[in-house]
Amino acid sequence: REIAPSVRVGKMWIQRNESSADKEAVHSCTKLPKGVKDMHVLLLDPMLATGGSACAALSTLIKEYDVAEENIVFANVISCPEGLEFVAQHYPRIKIVTCWIDDCLNEDKYIMPGLGDYGDRFFNTV
Repeated sequence: REIAPSVRVGKMWIQRNESSADKEAVHSCTKLPKGVKDMHVLLLDPMLATGGSACAALSTLIKEYDVAEENIVFANVISCPEGLEFVAQHYPRIKIVTCWIDDCLNEDKYIMPGLGDYGDRFFNTV
C-alpha cells in the first residue's frame, strides 16, 4: 500500500484441506471492495500447486462478484505444470504470471522440489 496507496485491496481466505487425499480447497471468507466487478483484479497467491485454491478464488470472483475473466491477472511466485494446466483449462481467459515453474507435484500434491509449506513459513509455524 505504500507504493500505490490508491489501490483498493480485498481479501479471500482459501486453503487446501491437508487431511484429505484430494487436498480440495476450503473457502472460509471473502471481503472485497465495492464495485470490484468493474475493476481489473490482481489475484495473488505465493504458490500454485494443484490449482484448486486458485480456481475456488476465480470462481468466487467471476460467479459471485461478476468480475470479467479477462480482467483478472493471477500472479504467483512458484508454480508447477499440473496447476498451470488445471487453471488454464478451467479459466482460459485469465492471465497467469509466475516467477518460477518447478518440476511437478509429488504423490502428496506438493510442488517438487518446492520450498516447503508457505503458510508455515509466513506464520513461522515450522
